[in-house]
Amino acid sequence: MQPTGGQKLRSLREALGYTMRDVEAGSLQVSRRLGNEEFAIPPSRLCDIETKGVVPSIFRFYTLAAIYQCDYRELLSWYGVDLSHFSADLIPAAPNRSHLSHVVDGVKEVLIPVRLDPMLKCRSPIGAH
Repeated sequence: MQPTGGQKLRSLREALGYTMRDVEAGSLQVSRRLGNEEFAIPPSRLCDIETKGVVPSIFRFYTLAAIYQCDYRELLSWYGVDLSHFSADLIPAAPNRSHLSHVVDGVKEVLIPVRLDPMLKCRSPIGAH
């Protein structure tokens, strides 16, 4: 059986040698620095996340990624959110008006074909003979 996101978070915390109190202390530092209590993770909430299937808020995902020095996208993938396929979901959400988008600026990987379709015909540039 595949471990849950919470189980993976607990394994990572334990592998790093952190106690729940360590995570709480780190989260309070993040919360104070950012001026937002939503980033704080009390031990009771961390326990719920690790053992009861509670999904962390976006703020707590950020805090966990920072404390565990882990990629935010990796943590999201443990909960079924795989951002590497995000561009495929942009197609059905085509806006009615054109606009400049930076949504794929953070893309680290692009898949390209290694062979071109032989039926693909190239057109000559304008004015070429």
